[in-house]
Amino acid sequence: MFVPGLCDLLREAAQVPRPIRLLLERGDGQDLDPATCHSRLLFGQALPAAALSRCFDRPDDTSGTWLRADPVGLTPDLGAVWLESQAGLPPDSAAARELVERFAEEGMRLDLCGSGRGYLALQDEPECRFSPPWQLAGESMDRVWPEGPDALYWRHLLNETQMILHQHRQSNTDLPGSLWFWGAGSLPAAVVPGRVRGVHATSPELQGAALWAGLEVVQSCPDAGLSAGALVEWRPDHALSADDNLARLAELLGAAVRRLRFSRTLRELELAGEHRAWRLSTLRAWRPW
Repeated sequence: MFVPGLCDLLREAAQVPRPIRLLLERGDGQDLDPATCHSRLLFGQALPAAALSRCFDRPDDTSGTWLRADPVGLTPDLGAVWLESQAGLPPDSAAARELVERFAEEGMRLDLCGSGRGYLALQDEPECRFSPPWQLAGESMDRVWPEGPDALYWRHLLNETQMILHQHRQSNTDLPGSLWFWGAGSLPAAVVPGRVRGVHATSPELQGAALWAGLEVVQSCPDAGLSAGALVEWRPDHALSADDNLARLAELLGAAVRRLRFSRTLRELELAGEHRAWRLSTLRAWRPW
């Protein structure tokens, strides 16, 4: 089960329910890179998020090297500029057309999808590390700037993007404050075998990866529990507290832990967020420590 924001829930909750605590204490832990967590869970290796979600957004145009260029909001205050990952930029807007022209001058093709996600088609993969959008919430921009040999170039493009959008926001305040770059890379020539048979998720990265690999895809985040042999995405309800969300999650995991102990239909249970995964086997579920 993949739970976006799981580490935040665990940090904010007053107490962790027993089924979740069992997984954390007895499961084999593994650190994940937030930029490639979806592919690590699905395939056991790091694959670029931009190329994977492209398989969902533009399944007929996936070859080559891609970089996500997602519209984001900017909230300035006296000390910093804060980022908000949820925003949108109409592809037919004047601001979008100017951005397309500007990136074309750099030899890049900007494609803004109706989903709200954007993509840059690149000649080569940047020598740069970008922060994924789930690391942006509540962060100052100077803490999540691109890093690496090409960082200054991409910081310059980010600044130009913000200036173009700022000019257009004077007549349309609904426009985003910037585009955010992340997830650069291309897919392997051969499909990588999946660790699961199917995916139940709404995440475009998980759905795109499943479509690329030929796995069964169910476009939902169910509250009905885990499905054997599948990676299930469960999203917290942001209207609830961390304790209430973990209580709901514990109900689902409690049933799975019982199956792990008493049924032969489930041999292993895995719980993951963007930063870490815990894998619990039948043997470890029965051990007293």
